[in-house]
Amino acid sequence: MATLKRIYLLSESEISDLYARPDFNSDERELYFSLSSQELEALNHYATTKTRAYFILQLGYFKARQQFFNFEFQEVRADLAYVLSKFFKIPKGRFTGGITRQCISLQKKAILKLFDYQDLPAHQNNSAEEHLAELLRYYPKGHDAFRHLLTYFDHQKIVIPTYRNLQDMFTRAFAKENDRLSRLVLLIPKIQQEKLLELVEKGDGISKLNLIRSDQKNFQYTAIKSEADKAMTIVDLYKFSKEFLPSLNLSKNAIGYYSDLAEQYAASRLRRFSKDQQFLQILCFVHHRYQQIMDNLITSFFHHTRAILVGVPVE
Repeated sequence: MATLKRIYLLSESEISDLYARPDFNSDERELYFSLSSQELEALNHYATTKTRAYFILQLGYFKARQQFFNFEFQEVRADLAYVLSKFFKIPKGRFTGGITRQCISLQKKAILKLFDYQDLPAHQNNSAEEHLAELLRYYPKGHDAFRHLLTYFDHQKIVIPTYRNLQDMFTRAFAKENDRLSRLVLLIPKIQQEKLLELVEKGDGISKLNLIRSDQKNFQYTAIKSEADKAMTIVDLYKFSKEFLPSLNLSKNAIGYYSDLAEQYAASRLRRFSKDQQFLQILCFVHHRYQQIMDNLITSFFHHTRAILVGVPVE
């Protein structure tokens, strides 16, 4: 990650929610700290009450969140008291010191085996990142792709990586996706590139893009004529977009996302973007906006047709 700056993926509260150790109530303790016959058999591999109690606690937390947590006994006193009372008939108990790293590692491996789960091995990073790269073509917003990646981990029975590892995965995936799109977008023919740039060029105080973005005000002739003129301005680019955009392998959702970026950014800001970013966002906007304009014109046609049929004077 020396040449790539880690992206901002989750807020502090979201990180806390994702990696927070479960805080059980009495019903949840009864549910998650109950042991099956297989789990009891695994428990018998540990000789001391301390290591057994730690195993049961870690096992219960894993059942609830499919993650492992670092904790000291004094941090989980209520859960520990429940476990000691239920399994060891000890009303109260305190342990000095902790569990060795080696023992914790062995317990984690045992729990993974019980549930047929696995940590994300180095050789599977590529598979996960390839899946993430595919997700970004459908869900270019980081949060949306992140939710679907969590579903992927769940289906593949993979323990959620650390937040830093997730950041690194997304940073690399976004960089690869941007590179992929950049290479393809720069293949747009020169004549189409010039037409795209014309839309954001500063003219007589207002760019063509701003004119096209304006909404139809009413059903009067002037407003409808203006809407039709907008359509004629971008019809050639729209026809090109229908041919070119499928080559990018982007979903309708992704095209809408890049269109929204061009919709919300001022033309002056778009002009500061790299050429490939300008081309992508403006072309997606043209594709989306032309369809909206056609919908407006069809609605206008219906409005006037109804007015004629019922004998209402046309505005």
